[in-house]
Amino acid sequence: MKKILIHFICSFLVLTTSVLAQDLNIKRMEPGFHRMEVTHPDGTLQRYVISIPENYDSSTPTPMILGLHYGFNGMRGDNRPEPYWTEGFFNKIYKQAFEPLNAIFLAADSVSGNWQTPENEKALNALWAAVNKTYNIDERKTIVTGYSMGAFGTWHWASKYQDRFAGAFPIAGMPADMNTYRDGVKLLDTDWKIPLYIMHSHVDGLIDIEPTVEYVKMLKEQGKDVTFHELFVLTHHQENLLPEPVGHAVPWIKKIWAKIDAE
Repeated sequence: MKKILIHFICSFLVLTTSVLAQDLNIKRMEPGFHRMEVTHPDGTLQRYVISIPENYDSSTPTPMILGLHYGFNGMRGDNRPEPYWTEGFFNKIYKQAFEPLNAIFLAADSVSGNWQTPENEKALNALWAAVNKTYNIDERKTIVTGYSMGAFGTWHWASKYQDRFAGAFPIAGMPADMNTYRDGVKLLDTDWKIPLYIMHSHVDGLIDIEPTVEYVKMLKEQGKDVTFHELFVLTHHQENLLPEPVGHAVPWIKKIWAKIDAE
């Protein structure tokens, strides 16, 4: 009976993913960088960028990096950023740093406010399912990362969907709810199962590092797999200087993937 139930659940998940992918009509692209857009069944237009490594082989499962972009005017409401806002986020921070990973990089524009809004969860989940259906993704090796608003989003998504990620890499954002953190920081109450690589600057100037310092201390006391990369010279809006420090996370990611391969 248990095996039948597990089979039913797995079949349902596969069917659900297939339906989402079909509804979104994702086009498979050749290696390179691509600006894309898709219209969801409810009429929501979602723009996204996807970078396919030069050595991508559809017969071989490929790791994926899910990137969540930084803030924009109106991110607390139901507004949207300028079209392909996520392209600058990718080019400034991740393109150079993550090239050695040979992974697919997926990053979408927000469809409504910050990454914790129901609209963004629905749209990004559907896009994620479609990309996983269209490309040969090694779903065991998906890493979620983001900067500033995207870091708050990384904390949120990794906490809520731990079973989907091999690790999380938030940069310059608190492990807290972005909608309420200015009214009193309440740190995430999560039993972390996945590795965390946390990057924040002591001279950030916009997002206070102290709650993150407190959280990392707590995680280490609990014996969690956490790496804290503290910066001491970069301010919050110097993201163009991040490729070098972000590149330090590449060995951490490769180690996670190697461990998965060995299991």
